[in-house]
Amino acid sequence: MAPNDESKNSPFETTNGAEIEMVELGDESYEVTEGSLTNVSDAIRSVPSFVSPAHYDDYETIDWIRDTILARRQKAMYKRDGGGKGCFGKFKMLLYKSQGWLLLFLIAVAIACIASILNVSVEYMVDTRLGYCTTGFFLSRKLCCRLSESDVLFDTCDAWHNWAKIVHLETNEIVAYIVNWFFYVVISIIYAGLSAFMVKNLIRWAAGSGIPEVKVILGGFVIKMFNSWQSLIVKVTCLILSAASGLNLGKEGPMIHVASATAEVISSLFPKYALNEVKKREILAAASGVGITVAFGAPLGGVLISLEELSYYFPHHIMLSALFCSTIAASVLQLLNPFHNGKLIIYQVHYFHSWLNIEWIPFIFIGIFMGFLGALFIKLNIRWSKFRRTSRMKLFPITYVMVMAGITAFLSWCNVYLRSYSSDFLAGMFSQCEGGDITPLCDPERTWTTVSDLFIAGTVRFLLTVFTFGLAVPSGLFIPGFAIGATFGRVVGIISAWAYNNIPESYAFETCKNHAECIDPSVYAIIGAACFLTGATRATFSIIVIILEATGDLNYLLPVTIAVLVSKFVGDLFSKEGIYEEIILMNEYPFLNNRVHYNFRKTAKDIMVSRHLSIIELQGNTYGSLMAFMNSNNHTGWPVVTSKEEMSLIGYITRSELRQALAFAGAHRVVQDNTNCYFSPEIPSSENRPYIDLVPWMDATPIQVVPNTPLNNVFDMFTRMGMRYVLVANRGTIVGIVTKKDILQYIHVEYHAKGIEPEDHDEEEHSPVPSHDVSEPSSF
Repeated sequence: MAPNDESKNSPFETTNGAEIEMVELGDESYEVTEGSLTNVSDAIRSVPSFVSPAHYDDYETIDWIRDTILARRQKAMYKRDGGGKGCFGKFKMLLYKSQGWLLLFLIAVAIACIASILNVSVEYMVDTRLGYCTTGFFLSRKLCCRLSESDVLFDTCDAWHNWAKIVHLETNEIVAYIVNWFFYVVISIIYAGLSAFMVKNLIRWAAGSGIPEVKVILGGFVIKMFNSWQSLIVKVTCLILSAASGLNLGKEGPMIHVASATAEVISSLFPKYALNEVKKREILAAASGVGITVAFGAPLGGVLISLEELSYYFPHHIMLSALFCSTIAASVLQLLNPFHNGKLIIYQVHYFHSWLNIEWIPFIFIGIFMGFLGALFIKLNIRWSKFRRTSRMKLFPITYVMVMAGITAFLSWCNVYLRSYSSDFLAGMFSQCEGGDITPLCDPERTWTTVSDLFIAGTVRFLLTVFTFGLAVPSGLFIPGFAIGATFGRVVGIISAWAYNNIPESYAFETCKNHAECIDPSVYAIIGAACFLTGATRATFSIIVIILEATGDLNYLLPVTIAVLVSKFVGDLFSKEGIYEEIILMNEYPFLNNRVHYNFRKTAKDIMVSRHLSIIELQGNTYGSLMAFMNSNNHTGWPVVTSKEEMSLIGYITRSELRQALAFAGAHRVVQDNTNCYFSPEIPSSENRPYIDLVPWMDATPIQVVPNTPLNNVFDMFTRMGMRYVLVANRGTIVGIVTKKDILQYIHVEYHAKGIEPEDHDEEEHSPVPSHDVSEPSSF
């Protein structure tokens, strides 16, 4: 048997004395019975490429078309061999089709359970920086004192002991203040340091929100460790620690990564999805948005965030699957009740009157200001992230995290609106002022003091988030973004309410004379929260639905929608890409954004690889020569041509296909280094030795374009059909090849490096390639 490092062979004896060899290819094992094969061609044809799982290396792009065809043929073979015949066959086919629904159910239950554990753990650990509950050590301050959402910012109770009281230094007010401040800062630093230490030494993919990587994976890129069970455990653990540290980050964004990892871990138990990358991405697309569902109690928002922000490929049957998964997760979440209110809505509000016409002015102003602030956040955060990567700061990621945690805690202690956990702060910002309410947010005697405190808090939170988002710990933008927007929105609302209270007889407020409270500042906070996150991410309808589901009131749907659209348009004036797309560009991930249009002026021949084109000739190949060729060549695939002189195209074979074919053939004892290999069904009649037939493993009809094909059309082929490569041929003669990497490099050089923004998508500007949907509306 020829030497082969990529196969593992174990001889066994059969009942008739024939020797069987097991060869492992990727995640599958195949049997080769030597006594039953007449030549090596039979061995290879016994496991043809269109039913064998493709093996993709780390940081490689999947072949959407190949894996989609593979899924269809596997389904047809299962129906032909085991299902569809009689009642038992139909029952087996029903089980086969229902695998996906069972898988989605298990994923939804698992995500809801993880979210409940995470929410309860963070709520408790955040409050340990302030003290502990004497009636129950593991009770948070909110549960210990039975505080409402509006009281959690300011109130406490006798059962809750702060650290000054615990160490018996509460008699002197100044000393008690300093002691509590000290414990608050130190515990924050410890939590942040532990989180950064685990990320650096265990799984680096646990850092950040994970949303850019999820987008890239759903776009067809392979990052093996990102969604592993190890990554899931470290992500959840570090997310609890980093959220409890008080850093200006949220746990809600990273829940998308948690949901994606949970989906991949559970789907590995189902071969139908574990061995097919396209089917796996259908499950990931349906499940990733569930992270938002369980974070905000927003089942529709989870579906829409996957559609608008995450998914590259989202046909109708995936939308139905996403809705099913989100609904099950929301139901389980409400049963577990981690929000301690018996319902999904975490920021409940009730509005009994509509808005005034005069309020459109502050609503539009909030949209404009938040759109600008979101765009400014993108610019500042990306520039700071690039600076950290090129300076000596990159050598000390744990130290930087601990320093930021110390600075954040030190500054937050001085301002009650920064001291509380962001989620509790949002609950306060969204709370309504009722008659007789004298809390700082609602006391009319403290209007300008509250405005100045909120403005300072919003400014400090904005700057801290700029320097915090992207640290080497799990960090999300949803809650910090909502908090920044809600702070400035509440400021505008308080000023508007002050104007009404001082000039109630004005014509502008004429329609409001019958209401005790005409203008509700909490409405402005909700609008500001939605607008800032839109300005920073460029997402629109998913943000609208999430904020409305989280607050549970639809009366202000129209103002929220219009303000969000204004924020989106203002943000687009500065850049077309949101923060997650900018991170993808900064990390140089191979992601083609199918939501933007680049007005290319080039053709395929202008960017194709033509010089030193690596090819495989039709004749003269042996097992040994092909193995040596693969080992000396780092390309992911090669055109097969008649000869170097003629260059007539025969087909295309990928590295993974060729490697699997040679590994399978190499497991046969009669294969030697000089065994001939053929890429044509026409085998020479003089061939009287065993040979290897590679035709079943080769794509005999690869996608081709002519050299003068507009690059706009080539770009559409990659984004709409999920292509890995396109061959450039002139009358059957290959002249070059265009890969996804070539297009990405061209876009980077011609657009991003020069600071040129892509144009809005306009179908009339070019002749689009008809959409080739490689999916079929089949059941999971």
